[in-house]
Amino acid sequence: MSGVQRVSTGAPWEARVGYCRAVRSGPHVWVAGTVAVGGDGQVHGPGDIEAQARRCIAIIAGALEQVGADLSHVVRTRAFATDMSADAQAAFARAHSAAFGAHPPVATLVGVAALAAPEYLIEIEADAFVSGS
Repeated sequence: MSGVQRVSTGAPWEARVGYCRAVRSGPHVWVAGTVAVGGDGQVHGPGDIEAQARRCIAIIAGALEQVGADLSHVVRTRAFATDMSADAQAAFARAHSAAFGAHPPVATLVGVAALAAPEYLIEIEADAFVSGS
């Protein structure tokens, strides 16, 4: 694969901020920080970090699919959480493990003071490598 492939979800903030959901160049794929936005544009799973993490991962999976990759190609995740309690970390771990347990990437979970809106509890970004490309 030559050149750069960009994927957009069409979310209004992509144009405002000047970014896209994912970029693929050769075997490398980068997926932007992703919050739990539902199909209706509203926050998915308010107050539920596990539901939000699962939604973030589903959005990431959709972006990967558009560039010929899937979750098994993910080699690194970075997650930013507004709640670093043991319960919140366990909830995030359940969602992450469900998606990546069979092919674990390196991963980082960082506590942050806030995300784009107070209802968002987690934001996840991912890097992937598609061998043989």
